[in-house]
Amino acid sequence: MVILAFPMLVLAQHNTWVISGRVISMDETPLGSGTIEIKGEGLALVIETDTSGNFQAVIPKKQILKITVHHIGHITQHFELNMESQSLEGILIKLKQDDYAIQEINVWGKSETQKAKEQIVKAQIVETKAGQQQSSTLVEMMNRSAGVRIRQSGGMGSDNNIMLNGFQGKSIKTFKDGIPTDYLGASFNLSNLPINMLEHVEVYKGVLPTQLGADALGGAINLVSKKATDPFLATSYEFASFNTHRVSLNLYQTNERNKIFGGIDAFYNYSDNNYHVTAQVPNPETANVVAEKIQLFHNRYKQWYTELYGGWKDVSWADEFRLGLTSYYINRQNQFASLMERPFGASYSTQRATVIPTLRYKKSWLEGKLVVDQFAVFSRIKNVVTDTLSGSYDWYGQFHPAPDAGSRGEAGMPSLATLRYSNLTTRTGINYTFSSRHQIGLNVVFNDYNRSGSDPFGSVSSGENPIDLLSLPADYTKVVGTLGLTSNFFNNKFQNLAQIKYFRAHALGQEMNISTGKLKENLSSTNNSSFGFAEAIKWEINPRLFMRLSTEWATRLPEQNEIMGDGSYILSNFDLKPERSVNGNLGVGFHPHSDFGIEVNGFYRITKDMVLNIPVNLIYSQSSNVEQVRGIGLETDAFIKPFKWLHLNGNFTYQDFRLYNVTEPSILYLEKARLRNVPYFFSNLGATVNFQNTITSGDQFQAYWFFSYVHEYYLNYIPKDTEPDGFLGLWGKAKIDAPNIIPRQSLHTVGLVWTPFPKRQLSFNLECKNLMDAEVFDNFRIQNAGRSFHIKVNYAFHNFRR
Repeated sequence: MVILAFPMLVLAQHNTWVISGRVISMDETPLGSGTIEIKGEGLALVIETDTSGNFQAVIPKKQILKITVHHIGHITQHFELNMESQSLEGILIKLKQDDYAIQEINVWGKSETQKAKEQIVKAQIVETKAGQQQSSTLVEMMNRSAGVRIRQSGGMGSDNNIMLNGFQGKSIKTFKDGIPTDYLGASFNLSNLPINMLEHVEVYKGVLPTQLGADALGGAINLVSKKATDPFLATSYEFASFNTHRVSLNLYQTNERNKIFGGIDAFYNYSDNNYHVTAQVPNPETANVVAEKIQLFHNRYKQWYTELYGGWKDVSWADEFRLGLTSYYINRQNQFASLMERPFGASYSTQRATVIPTLRYKKSWLEGKLVVDQFAVFSRIKNVVTDTLSGSYDWYGQFHPAPDAGSRGEAGMPSLATLRYSNLTTRTGINYTFSSRHQIGLNVVFNDYNRSGSDPFGSVSSGENPIDLLSLPADYTKVVGTLGLTSNFFNNKFQNLAQIKYFRAHALGQEMNISTGKLKENLSSTNNSSFGFAEAIKWEINPRLFMRLSTEWATRLPEQNEIMGDGSYILSNFDLKPERSVNGNLGVGFHPHSDFGIEVNGFYRITKDMVLNIPVNLIYSQSSNVEQVRGIGLETDAFIKPFKWLHLNGNFTYQDFRLYNVTEPSILYLEKARLRNVPYFFSNLGATVNFQNTITSGDQFQAYWFFSYVHEYYLNYIPKDTEPDGFLGLWGKAKIDAPNIIPRQSLHTVGLVWTPFPKRQLSFNLECKNLMDAEVFDNFRIQNAGRSFHIKVNYAFHNFRR
């Protein structure tokens, strides 16, 4: 609805118009972060509403303007303005609410989510709105996307390995609102983070946007925080099997003029993680090892996280000035080390950050043409690994004293390691729009990382005055710069992004001798620097059909813990080389209307010195280079709404990554072997049903089912001629011993959400994960939980100041 009621300024100023207005809902709530498209002959402009729903733009004189107004959860409005013949003194744009928008996975209209989807580079958007009412974890929601697999090494709080289009581990970068998350340590583990804190998740495959400048080789995950325009309070509580508890709290408040703001994001996670697994248990009488189903007994995880923030926005000296203080604590029992081979019963680790201060400043000049975004943070994190038991535990939780009273350490050597990490990170983003067709951006990320520590049971240097080798410095410094030019032609139908990147890193620290299990006495150092280039093209063939093409010569410098280890179960490797890769992506998307869409994406990779984390001596793991890997892949993602109340979606991913040009004589037989510990076919299906007025008047009821399938793959390399026969290796059996195979897995998740009072946003959820109680094996063939039941209550209250 368009009403000539609100003052609107339309003034002739030389050859331009100044146009302004306001967007509100039918109940007169201001709609911030709305999108307004202004089109005319040779003109295509997109602007956003501020927190009060206001907008303003300076445009060239045009006789007819076509205006389109979008806002998430509301019906899009279209209208025209004849600037020569219409005498307008004011305008107010009212948008009607789309009753089903909050239930949908795919949101139509130029919301922040849709704009991310329509970027030049490929972005897979993981919506969190529906998931916030469900008991779904962030890892589960992301694993339902095409081309994405996040594998966990156990239950809640366990390490995870991200894989995108064949790349994995540190080749994939994680960001929080465009900032690398290294400074947050283990607190922002994807398996722990409540999705209630997020607006959505952007998954980039291949080339990254300039504003996410980083040395990612295969893509990135950007966690986008909730966008608040008005005061709100949101909280949730989940109780689940294995004595699992999840609590989240989000509070945002502003003053009457919406200029000063403050808030809190906090969550608490706890789980006994005492699920059943099939373990290789030695018989005490015969010493034979047999597979038995046992219950984990030393696998508890506890975490709390709090971030306080406040600042100013939309003031003369800043578009946004935000200060934040973050604190967290993690306590994790270690049931086993890198592989599920030997049980621990007393080992545990803790991680703590008392205060992490952050600062972010955004400001635009020259009528919005020049935008500066500056971020800075300094964090101190303390990590303690305790393994001093004199004796051992078996898989039944029974303690066995050590024959030698001086023998300690369940991992083979005692440890009381205290590690202190400091991290200084700055991110400078500068963007300048020098014409309606061209925009240039510069993004520079600087990271200075330091680790110090002590271990009374650790290795010491030889000589008269022995030194705790863990106390020796471990320093890592890295800078990544990205310069990108974005251009659009033919009324935004054809868009191009060209980038050049520079990487430089220096590492200094101690190294472990794998053969002796002791740290080397002399410090080791390494220096790496390189350039990278990228090109991405998007062609909008028509409003329903588009094509994307990107290519990149990419480099990724090894991260600090890949080079220097973590002081406990991850060993150092100063001989690690940077990963280098030539990547290509070609994708096509077809969206004839809002009820159906399909995207197909193919990719090709040639990677040299790929870094993989591999097991060492059943206890440790270490990052190592793989000389050359080549691979191709195909992913398809589709959805359809045959009825207004039914949403169906599905996707599959096939990828074939293999070793090439093997030079080491002892493994020549592995030429063209599949990459180890990497699934090569997986797929998902989902169905969501929505009803209204089921139990109470105006209530909403949602039932959902998700199915996930992962084809069997191999923990270690196997020769190509031992792989299964059949089309793409998807039929038949591998000609190899079963223990080396990670078996195929089929998982079903079902759930119900009841929202009795939609306007109050109170919901109740009941969910069953792994309905068939299938055995779930993940990274390094570590077994995850079986069937579990979850209850979640979610409540949100907006505009409470009113």
